[in-house]
Amino acid sequence: MSPRPAIRSAFSLIELLVVIAIIAVLAALALPAFNSIRNASGLTKTASDIAGILEQARAYAMAQNTYVWVGFQTNQANGTDTLIVGVISSKTGSSNPSNNVVQLGKITRFENVQLVPNLPANSGSRPAANVQLVDATNFAFTNWANTQVIRWDSRGEARISASQLSRIIEIGLQGSAGGAVRNASNNAAVQIGGLSGAVIVYRP
Repeated sequence: MSPRPAIRSAFSLIELLVVIAIIAVLAALALPAFNSIRNASGLTKTASDIAGILEQARAYAMAQNTYVWVGFQTNQANGTDTLIVGVISSKTGSSNPSNNVVQLGKITRFENVQLVPNLPANSGSRPAANVQLVDATNFAFTNWANTQVIRWDSRGEARISASQLSRIIEIGLQGSAGGAVRNASNNAAVQIGGLSGAVIVYRP
């Protein structure tokens, strides 16, 4: 008696289509979560990079016994917000940023982020009564008028006003696109102690 031939089993076309449909639904549900994680990590890196720029500017001002200015400007173009950060230093030790200054390093651009004048209460930053936002002034770069500026002096003190020492300076950051905030709860605060010069990054 000859052995019976093996019966080959296979998926039907309907079964394959059902599996593909399930995979597509799961991918569509997971995509927003992945985008949210990516945006959050991107804002955290931006805040950390800005904190690093501020700390380097402070160290340079103290080492060279001079004044250093860090300027922030949001540039909206083609529906994408770009935060531009530049650093200049006085060559003569003058506190006037329009005279005898030199650019330190390259201009840094952070895509899809903007400065925020007032962060939500859940930003995790210190009480608003102790915070002063960065003032707008003229900056010694081409077309950098009305720029947000922080000034460091040779003692490592940070100011947003030449005539007043701020207790705490805050730089609020939020992810954005086309001039609109993507998610108001996704924010970061970089805070600088006026006297201590300590730079701290806050995340909700």
